[in-house]
Amino acid sequence: SQANGSDDGALAPMPTRSRSATSLKGAVQKLKSAANFSVASTQRRQRRERQQCTAFLQELAVLHPELLRATNMRLVLRRFGRIFRNSSGAASTFDMSKPVESIGKFISHAWSTPGWLKTVALMYHENVCPATVAAFATAMCLATLEFAGVGVPMPLVGPCYLVADNNNLYQLRFDFSFVPPCLVFVLVLLLGHEIPGLAQTTCFLDKCCIHQTDQEKKLQGIRQLGGFLRVSQRMVILWQPEYFTRLWCVYELAAFHYINFDVKGIVDIVPLKLPVLTLSLFCYHFLASAVFAVLGPTLILSEMHATWILENIPELWILPWRFCTYFGFFFFGVHLIPGFVLWKFCQWHMEDRKMLLQQLRGFRMDMAGCEVESDREFIEGKLTAWFGGVAEFELVVRNEVAELAARQLEDGGPIPWTMLFTASLSHIFMLGTVIVDALVRAEWLVAAHCVLAGIALSCFTDAIAVGAGLRLADRIPRRWQVGVGKLIGPILLVLIFSFLNGIVLAMMGGAAPWLIVIPIYVVLAFLTWLMSGRWHRLRGGRASRPIGTSEEQSEDSQHVPQGPDCCDQQHAQDREGPQPDVDVEGPFIPDSQGQELAGFFVGSAFVKAVELHAAL
Repeated sequence: SQANGSDDGALAPMPTRSRSATSLKGAVQKLKSAANFSVASTQRRQRRERQQCTAFLQELAVLHPELLRATNMRLVLRRFGRIFRNSSGAASTFDMSKPVESIGKFISHAWSTPGWLKTVALMYHENVCPATVAAFATAMCLATLEFAGVGVPMPLVGPCYLVADNNNLYQLRFDFSFVPPCLVFVLVLLLGHEIPGLAQTTCFLDKCCIHQTDQEKKLQGIRQLGGFLRVSQRMVILWQPEYFTRLWCVYELAAFHYINFDVKGIVDIVPLKLPVLTLSLFCYHFLASAVFAVLGPTLILSEMHATWILENIPELWILPWRFCTYFGFFFFGVHLIPGFVLWKFCQWHMEDRKMLLQQLRGFRMDMAGCEVESDREFIEGKLTAWFGGVAEFELVVRNEVAELAARQLEDGGPIPWTMLFTASLSHIFMLGTVIVDALVRAEWLVAAHCVLAGIALSCFTDAIAVGAGLRLADRIPRRWQVGVGKLIGPILLVLIFSFLNGIVLAMMGGAAPWLIVIPIYVVLAFLTWLMSGRWHRLRGGRASRPIGTSEEQSEDSQHVPQGPDCCDQQHAQDREGPQPDVDVEGPFIPDSQGQELAGFFVGSAFVKAVELHAAL
């Protein structure tokens, strides 16, 4: 009040806003309008690009309906995929297809990939469900005959004995009844596409659906490749490291992506070594079940060993003793030698996963080879018409296609749980024999423990052990894997397998109280959920987006080998492994749209800060 000249001490009225506050408010309004204009302009530009892209994709029409053809998986997989042995075709291969209006699956692959890998992958993905159903049906038939007293004669391997919690011996029966279901599974997996009455998926395979001898029809079929993609419901990519070094393969994937806009759920990227790993695990578990069925009754499950435990081991130490016995048996007698082979598969699979993302995130058109130079000119012209230029197409591959591949690889973990369940079917069928025998003799406790053990061995232990092995193969530094260090990975994998199998079998038979059994199975189920979920981020992060400006590409292209053997050099580099010049683990670098959005958010934050300052 003194500053305003008031003598009575009354409060003076608040002063009016100063000129600086008014100008600050105007600046805030300008920033708000600029931010809103930036968002609106970005949305208009994206809408205009989508409309332009839709207009461009009208060119992906079926120009010659009589050449819109498809074959089926039965013909493709016949004679163990003989059609994949080479790329040369004839009129007979063209006759394997017929005119259609829509195509179920578009098979995208590179002819440089070994044919047997593609055949095994397609057989697995087409026949695994019928094979699993047929195997369980066979096991159910054998169990029904056993209950009816008309058992199928199988070679017995001797009685087995387990120590129960009441110091009694439970007798089990092991035989080779698990062999017929496993054989049925393998037969249907290899020949399921030949079973009459099963629905056959229509598919596109270039060798069958594009004429290979009539040059005019061949050219027409190639020109309307976009029409084949437009009428295809799904796309199956048979991936190997050489896939993205072929220009036609990348063209097919990118065109299908832009035709459908949202390709989540309709593009399957299949690493070809993954089905081979699954079938190798199946054979490995089958042999492990056979070894356990033969050696178990004579060693750790013999009557002499069970009697010795009752006479010499205190009751509180029976469960730890059984665990140590099973652990040693599995470590030295079952898993030790095959563990080294399985470790190699784990390393190959994880290297392939990393290489797939490295190829996508560091993709350049000049790295993709094409046998005929006129094909390159045709493809580049189409890409310029559809995507606005080769540089824009490269950004689509680096950003959107790489994001799609990373999401698919992360969703199921290093290996899908369904594949691990398929690989461990022999455990279910072997313990199924024990369960049926226990039910026939009305030993309900033994049957209940065997059911839980079968669930754990088929659903939990393999998922945890293989998942841990794949993560170890991805995380153990290469500098450790020299000399004796090469044994670290295989030994750890064998230890994990033996530890989990020892825990499960030690609790089977009633020696462990239910207060211990149930929590352990809950923990195993939780670990399985962790190993199968998306919590495991791929090494290198999710889709770090390199800047794709033409100036940077021109600078980077100086480091790319030029000349006619450029593709061969790049193919050799892909076989050697990940290249150091592809920065997969670098920071996130947004593209132009990301920069605009980042600028908008930063501007909005600044506006809020200015408003807060003005209010204060």
